Amino acid sequence: MALIVPPIVDLKRRALARADGEHTMYPTLVALREDRVLCVVSTPRMAVTLSTAHTVAVGLAPQLLCVAAQARLPDGSEGIAYTSMTRDASAGFALQPYAVREVSDDAQATVGAQIEFGTPERGQPSDRSLMEELARAMSHTPMDASRVARKGDISPGDTNPAMLPPEEGRLAIDAGTCATVHRSVVGVGGRALYLAASGGHATRLLAHGMPEQVMLS
Repeated sequence: MALIVPPIVDLKRRALARADGEHTMYPTLVALREDRVLCVVSTPRMAVTLSTAHTVAVGLAPQLLCVAAQARLPDGSEGIAYTSMTRDASAGFALQPYAVREVSDDAQATVGAQIEFGTPERGQPSDRSLMEELARAMSHTPMDASRVARKGDISPGDTNPAMLPPEEGRLAIDAGTCATVHRSVVGVGGRALYLAASGGHATRLLAHGMPEQVMLS
C-alpha cells in the first residue's frame, strides 16, 4: 500500500481541480513489478478499467494488481477503496477516508478546496466480484521475455526464429502491452501511463514502439 497510495492520492487531488465540475476520481488499475509502480490505467468506467487487468497481467508480469476507486465508507463519508491481488492469489482490501474542505482568503471569500486524506485501514469488501476478477487476471501465465522474436526475422515456416535477449524482450513486451491498453481506453476518455525507471529506459522503450503519450520517466 505504501507504493500504491501516493499515485492514487495524486489522481484524486487532480480530479478535485478539474474545471468541468466533475470531481470523481476515475476507477484506476495500478500494476507493481519489482517493488515499484510500473503502470497506471484510469478510465471513467469500472468495467473498462477492470477489463485491462487481463492484458496487463499477461504482458507486464506484475507482482500485484490493485484497483482503486471512490467508495462510500461504512460511516457514510467518502473514501477510496483499494482492492489488490498478488501473483500467488493473496488478496487485500483497504479503505482510505478523505475530507474536502473549502479554503477561504483573508476576506472570507472561498478560493478553492483542499483535500485531507486519512490512513488506509484494512477492511472486508461487501462485494467480492472485483477481487475475483483480479484473481482471474493474475492466474494467467505472463508472456516469456526470452521468447520474443526479432522483428523482420520471422519467415513463413520458420520454426526457430532468432530471439531477442531477455532484457530486450521485456522491453518489447512492455511496449506492446501498453500500446494495446492505450488503444483500448483512449476512445472512452481513459488513459494508460507507464513509469520508466530512467531516461535511458524510456528511450529504449520508445524504440520498441511504446506510445509517447503513455510514457513517464
